[in-house]
Amino acid sequence: VLELQTLSDNQICQMLCSRLQHKTLAERDAIVEQVTRNNKLLDLARRPVMIDLILDALPKIEVGQPVDLSHIYLLAVREKMARDIKAERTFTSAADKLYFLCELSWEMFVTDQMQLNYRKFPDRIRRLFGAVVQQPEEIDHWSYDMMGQSMLTRNADGDYELAHRSFLEFFIAYKLAAQLGVLAPDFVDLATESLHIDKKALPQAYTWLSYFQRQVDEQGKVIPIAPLKEFSTLSLNRLFDAFKFGELTNRQRDLTKAVLNLLEHMLDRSKTAGDRLLKIIKATRGKTEKEVGYVAGYAVTLLLQIDPEALAGEDLSHTVIQGADLTHANLQNTNFTGAYLDDSLFKEPFGSILSVAFSGEFLAIGSSNGEICLFQGQRRSICKGHNHWVRSIAFSPDGQKFASGSDDQSIKIWDIKTGKCFCTLEGHISCVRSVTFSHDGKLLASASEDGTIKIWNVDTGENLKTLTGHVGKIWSVAFSPVGTMLASGGEDKTIKLWDSNTGNCLKTLTGHENWVRSVAFCPNGQRLVSGGDDNTVRIWDIRTTKCCTNLLGHENWVRSVAFSPDGQRIVSGSDDNTVRIWDIQTNQCRNILYGHDNRVWSVAFSLDGQRIASGSDDQTVKTWDANTGLCLSTVRGYSNWILSVAFSPNSKYLASGSEDKIVRIWDIRNGKIATTLRGHTSRIWSVAYSPDGHLLASGSDDHTIRIWDIRQTKSKQCLRVLKDHNHWVRSVAFSPNGQLLASGSDDNTVRIWDVHRDTPPKILRGHGNWVRTVLFSPDGQLLASGSDDNTVRIWDVHTGNEIKILQGHNNLIRSIAFSPDSQIIASGSNDCTVKIWQIQTGECIQTITEHKNWVHSVIFSLDGHTLLSGSQDGTIHLWNIHEHKLIKSFEEDADEVLSIAFSPDRQLIASGIHDGMIRLRNMHTDESELPLSLKISKPYEGMNITAVVGLTEDQRANLKALGAIEIG
Repeated sequence: VLELQTLSDNQICQMLCSRLQHKTLAERDAIVEQVTRNNKLLDLARRPVMIDLILDALPKIEVGQPVDLSHIYLLAVREKMARDIKAERTFTSAADKLYFLCELSWEMFVTDQMQLNYRKFPDRIRRLFGAVVQQPEEIDHWSYDMMGQSMLTRNADGDYELAHRSFLEFFIAYKLAAQLGVLAPDFVDLATESLHIDKKALPQAYTWLSYFQRQVDEQGKVIPIAPLKEFSTLSLNRLFDAFKFGELTNRQRDLTKAVLNLLEHMLDRSKTAGDRLLKIIKATRGKTEKEVGYVAGYAVTLLLQIDPEALAGEDLSHTVIQGADLTHANLQNTNFTGAYLDDSLFKEPFGSILSVAFSGEFLAIGSSNGEICLFQGQRRSICKGHNHWVRSIAFSPDGQKFASGSDDQSIKIWDIKTGKCFCTLEGHISCVRSVTFSHDGKLLASASEDGTIKIWNVDTGENLKTLTGHVGKIWSVAFSPVGTMLASGGEDKTIKLWDSNTGNCLKTLTGHENWVRSVAFCPNGQRLVSGGDDNTVRIWDIRTTKCCTNLLGHENWVRSVAFSPDGQRIVSGSDDNTVRIWDIQTNQCRNILYGHDNRVWSVAFSLDGQRIASGSDDQTVKTWDANTGLCLSTVRGYSNWILSVAFSPNSKYLASGSEDKIVRIWDIRNGKIATTLRGHTSRIWSVAYSPDGHLLASGSDDHTIRIWDIRQTKSKQCLRVLKDHNHWVRSVAFSPNGQLLASGSDDNTVRIWDVHRDTPPKILRGHGNWVRTVLFSPDGQLLASGSDDNTVRIWDVHTGNEIKILQGHNNLIRSIAFSPDSQIIASGSNDCTVKIWQIQTGECIQTITEHKNWVHSVIFSLDGHTLLSGSQDGTIHLWNIHEHKLIKSFEEDADEVLSIAFSPDRQLIASGIHDGMIRLRNMHTDESELPLSLKISKPYEGMNITAVVGLTEDQRANLKALGAIEIG
């Protein structure tokens, strides 16, 4: 099919508006926005061949019908069939045409032939319509009829194909759902437009074949049948035969993914439909893969689209499930003993994908769970060593090693063959955001949130130079492919060019209007591309140091940019959830890649320029065809790190927020989950109880705060969603009277909300960087906030005025605590210290330096005489602040502590750690009795994979990491 140059957004809007002239301006704008705000529809509309589908569907969209792709195709197919019949291009019914096109498409799919010759049409007509069409003149008429449809095109050789691949996908999906007996009623309705129907009879269910293959009487007339009510499942033997088509080719795999995605909105979501699919799956028990083919694999994938919990606890032992997508499933306690699971997809044990990098046949990804996953075709290996987010990965030029930079402040260099770390570079005092090798592989540069760039000798691990000059955090660093130049981008909105030999800054490039997140050189070193928080991608001429191009299109921050190996294209990943491919010659966006459900952290080209990898906060890594923009594969992860914990006022319950987007409330008395609260669309940084324990607030990466009613006498519900922040919400806290809620965000602001009234929040500005923690004073008069600008600020709650700025820490503030009398405040920092301040004077009266890593949490005792502090180093200290003396210490695993909270009665300590676990410790109980652990069940907890066929050793290890068991 000829693909013309894509339409611009303006052209699409103009074409839509031209068809909506009969509408008012407001109505027209609303309909256009409905289409253009749907990423998949907009992507469809950009293709000139497909814009007609949208235009054909406009009348239905106007009256509020669904606008997902499946329904757009349904409306378009119905419209094209109606036009063909009205124009007397055909005389058969819409149902006959539907059946023919579905069977034709299915044949193309099964045989992997996308074109079929017209000479074979008569045999197909005879085979499909049986006794109804036997005479030569009838076959001729029907053949011309079917070949004359506008959804078929013919080339010079007489071969026919569908007018667009999208039609092929639709008709395959339609037949697949109908054969399985799970086609939704509005799609079934298309097949009811048939001839020879006894309209007086009651509608009934038919199998796919029994409905379309009609019988004739002795006079040769077609016998009328009752109207179609629904499609029922084919007999199991027929189903098994239909899905036996051998090993899938790459094209068939691509089609399968597209078809199964399309089916999401074509399915009957009733319990009956789910039961039918489960029956099909279980009917494969004891059979061979040759007997069954892919039928159960497709049935599983569709069943999980209806209900992700459908297979939990089911006995699927010795079934044949080939090619299933199990990445969205809860498979807790599912029994797969002896099952055949070849070619099936599962979740991987990683979190958000923060960094991706190619080298030859390897793809490396860095995850928020601190692990690096190396993919080599179907093989994969896990590299463990970091204990925090892996922000950056870079391969050496010879492809023998790679480096990683992490929020644990370290850089590690790994052997690619063994997957072992052979060198750890330490020296940064904050998160390492970017690493890059020099063109000869002898040097490594690292950029950090501590505002420095360090240059290291790769062989010795020696820190050769430390470059300073940026104001604030440095997000990205890149070596030129030629020479000694180094480029860096930072939160001071500048790009700096450095001589790596001398350490001198050669030039500062200005132009970005917000933070510069990513920089990358083109292969010949003559140009530099940058992406920033001003939503732009900029191209710079290194010789003139001028910005020669500003690429516009992203609707949110640009996190990552990269040149193609030939230097002709740029790829960019953004917080608008898209990946864009740009043409250097035209400065136009060639393709927009949709599919991620959250911000795109990192993008990279393969060395041959044919593939693009993208890593996202939706816990997936996708690979794309760099030429067509088609998604080639998706690997989905899972992580449930506990990022926040908070005790209820009565100390009987504990709330937790985690990376899996769920708020959980635990009953400490029995260690079980009392309530699960869903609604956030990204990780949850903070949870806080109201003073009366009736409400819970949660702050998330999705930029929102949710207030939940958690009273035992009521169903748990989200009362309000507060959306005023425009970046991650790091901290939430209720006022002592429960009437106000404070929030701190990465948009550098503190906001004060009225809990019970829907009024705009009071916005407190002053911090120069992210606000990580907020807290009201016990008397409710003051609000304190701690920030990445290394300060604690004290605010008047009533006026919103800034009263004091407490300066003294030399790294970001993670936690603050007021003394019971509201006169003293304590702060814990990434500089490993706890500082105690006199609020009235702003004087630091004490600094505690015992901790060896970040201080996560601080809290005063009820009498104000002692202070508890918890650290990333795994220690929890109890201090007598008047005598400046350490009273008691507890130790946890230093690599695991992510969040710490102390109960209001100061009896319990809760530590949120890796692997979805919370440890509870009673400060006044013997070690033999505690700690007690609370644990989130993993998605494959208790799943039995004993004697399963078709799993690689890597898959078995990954499944076990997510809770699966193997007996014997």
